[in-house]
Amino acid sequence: MILQPTRENIETIIGHLLNGDVVIFPTDTVFGIGCTADNTQAIEKIYELKGREKTKSLLLNVPNITAIKKYATVNKTAQSLIKKFMPGALSLILKVKTPTILSNYTIRNGKIGIRIPNNKTLLYILKKIRLPLISTSCNLSGNPACLTATDAEKIFGKKVIILNTREALSGQSSTIIDPSGKEIKYIREGEIKFEKIKEFLK
Repeated sequence: MILQPTRENIETIIGHLLNGDVVIFPTDTVFGIGCTADNTQAIEKIYELKGREKTKSLLLNVPNITAIKKYATVNKTAQSLIKKFMPGALSLILKVKTPTILSNYTIRNGKIGIRIPNNKTLLYILKKIRLPLISTSCNLSGNPACLTATDAEKIFGKKVIILNTREALSGQSSTIIDPSGKEIKYIREGEIKFEKIKEFLK
C-alpha cells in the first residue's frame, strides 16, 4: 500500500514505526526500508524481507548532530564533517556510546554507521519518534535500490506499508567513511566523492 504525504498519512507511518513495524520511505538518496533502531525483532524482519546477510550492518538515520552525539562519540574530525556535509549523503562510522538502547544488529566492532538525511518529511518523522531509524536500501539484496514508490510496491507492497513523499532522490547511495581513529578510512564512495572530502579535510 502506498500512502501519499498528507499529514494524516505521515502520522500513520509514525504510529506504525512506534508500534514496531517495518515501513518503506524515501530518503534523499534512494527509497529505504526501515524501523526503529531499538527493535531487534523488526530489524530481523528487514533482513528476512531483503534476503540480506545478517553480517552486513545497517545505517542509522537521526535528525541532527545532537542525536548523533547521544548515540556516538564525535571527535573533532567527525564534527567538522557533520557541519560541512550534513544533512546530506554522508554516513559516518563512529564509536557507539554505551550503555545503549540500540539493537546489537546496528553495532559492529563497537561502532555504528549514522547520518542525517536531507529529506524534510523523514527529518520530521525522526524528530517525532525520538529514536534513530534503521534505513537500508529498499531492494532485494544485490539488486538496484528502488527510486519510486511504485518500484517498492512491486517488491514489498503486500508486506510493508510505503510512504511516498515526492521529494527528489539523487539515486546514489550515501558515501561512508570512518573518522573515528587516527587515520580516516574511506569505505564506500557514493554521492559525495572521496576527493571532495579529502580536499575539505586539508
